[in-house]
Amino acid sequence: MTLMITLVLDRRYACNSVADDMKARPMNGEEAISEAELLLHCLRGSLLSPPPDTNWPALLTLAENHSVLPFIHRALAANGAQMPDSFLSAVRDCIASTEMLALELERLLDGFAQHGIEVVPLKGPVLAEALYGDVTMRSCVDLDLLVRVDDFSQAEKLLIRAGWVASSPADDYQRKFVRNGVLVELHFGIASPRVFPFDLDGMWRRVESGTFRGHPLKAMSETDRALYLLLHGLKHGYGKLIWVLDAARALAAMKECSPREFLERARSQGLEQMVYIGCAMVQEVFPDHISEQLSAALAESPETMRLARLRVEKLLAGEAGSGRGPEMWEFYLQTETETGKRWRRRLTFFIPSVEDYRWTARHGVPRRLALLVRPFRVLAKHGFRRAWRTVFPPST
Repeated sequence: MTLMITLVLDRRYACNSVADDMKARPMNGEEAISEAELLLHCLRGSLLSPPPDTNWPALLTLAENHSVLPFIHRALAANGAQMPDSFLSAVRDCIASTEMLALELERLLDGFAQHGIEVVPLKGPVLAEALYGDVTMRSCVDLDLLVRVDDFSQAEKLLIRAGWVASSPADDYQRKFVRNGVLVELHFGIASPRVFPFDLDGMWRRVESGTFRGHPLKAMSETDRALYLLLHGLKHGYGKLIWVLDAARALAAMKECSPREFLERARSQGLEQMVYIGCAMVQEVFPDHISEQLSAALAESPETMRLARLRVEKLLAGEAGSGRGPEMWEFYLQTETETGKRWRRRLTFFIPSVEDYRWTARHGVPRRLALLVRPFRVLAKHGFRRAWRTVFPPST
C-alpha cells in the first residue's frame, strides 16, 4: 500500500511542471526514491536523509499542497540535511503566516470573551498546539471558530463591527468573513447536517475550559475531537496528508475512553462507517499511530473493515472526487450499508438549504414552498443524470 500511496501522491498532487522530475531516477549506487516517498518517510519519522539528486522544488510543492511543510523541515533538519535557501525561505514564510493567524486568533478570542460568547476553535493554531505541541508545526490558511447556534447572530455582528466583511451568505452550518486578507469561518455547526449527524449538543455539554496563550476558549473532549477530525478528513476526501495526520494524532492521544467505547459512541451517532473509513485510512498511511487495542477493536467487525478498506482504495484512486459536491455525496451513500439509514441520507439531500430559502425570498415565492422548489434547483444545478447518480449511486 505504501507504493500505492506514493503513486497517488505523484499523480494527484504534483504540479505538472515538476511531475516528470518526480519519477524514480537511476540508482547511482543507492536505492532511488521519489519525492513522494521521501515525504512519507519524513512524516512517519523514518531516519532517512534526502538523496543527493532530490528535486527540492518538487518536494516543496508536495509539502505545501499537503500542508506539512513544517513537519518535513523538522524531519530533514533532525537528519542533518542541507536544504536549499529557497526551501528554507518557504518554511520561514509558512511559520510567519501561522504566527500571524495565531495573533489574530488571540484578538478574536478576547473579543468574543468580552461579550460572553463561548468559542471552540477548530483546527488551526489551537489544534497544532494540542496535537503537535507547537503552533507553527501545523500550517493553516484560515481560522475556523465554532459558536453556539444561539450566539451565532451576535458573533456575526461582532465580527462586522470589528471590520470583518462577510464573503459569502450563511449556509447550513457556517459563514465566511474576510479582513486584511485573513479568512475566518464562523461555524454554528461542525459540518452540513445533510452529511454528518454529529452530536453537536452533546459536544457542547462535554466541552472543557482552556486557554490559548492566556486567552479563554472552549475545547472539545478527546473523543469528540477524534470524531470531528476523522469526519473532517472524510468530508474533504482525505485530499491532504495533514488531515490524515490530524486524525492519527487525535486517535493516539485519546485516553478518556477505550477503543471499543469510542467505536460504540460513533455507532450510536450513526457515524460508524465514516469512522471505520478514517481509521482504515490512518492504518494505511500512518500505521504506527493506531494502537494494538484500537486495531483489535476494529478487527471485531471484519466486514465493516473490509468495506472501509475498499472505500480507502477509492479515495486514494480519486474516485470520490475532490471531497466536495455530488461525487462526495455519492461516496457517502455508498459507505452506508444499512438500507434505512441510506434512505434517510437520501431524503436530507432534498431538505431546503439556506440558499434555497434566500432564492424563494428573492423571487417572491412563499417560504413554505421551498421544499417543492428544492428538487428543481438541484436539477438545474446538476442535471438529471448527475442528480440521479448522486442520490442513487451504483453499489460497490
